[in-house]
Amino acid sequence: MSVLNHTLEKQIIEAEGRYLNSKELKSLETYANGFAARLETYQALSEQSPEIVLSALKKFARVHPEIIQQSGKRCQYDMGEVLRYIALSILRDDEFLFLEKVMFWLDTVLRAHQKQAACTKAYQYLQEAVDETLSSTSSDLIRPYINSVLSSLQAYT
Repeated sequence: MSVLNHTLEKQIIEAEGRYLNSKELKSLETYANGFAARLETYQALSEQSPEIVLSALKKFARVHPEIIQQSGKRCQYDMGEVLRYIALSILRDDEFLFLEKVMFWLDTVLRAHQKQAACTKAYQYLQEAVDETLSSTSSDLIRPYINSVLSSLQAYT
């Protein structure tokens, strides 16, 4: 896995044999300027994702106790993986990574279990837990990724 995000990596490859132009440099500057907030969010998720997932699943258990009884450990694992990839995607400022690595896998898993409506609620609770646990800056960085999950789920409900 490369360190740079998809866009920057592509721009650097395309600039082979020449200097980056001002538009390409602006992308790099934007990437660098947002790094502190992205790093803070990555570190917060790294440290607090188990707590965030459990908080979301506790709320979810009140609405769907039968799913938690049957598949609680799997839900916990899946949500943890989603948050881990969100953290990595945010650190790299690379939504493409999330879409490529997570959304196909998650889409397949969720369709196989035929629980899209319930999973939608679970991921709404996950965003709520993020909002309650992390800073507003981190929450704002995470929200588009969880919204991608929610959009994918709604396509099948």
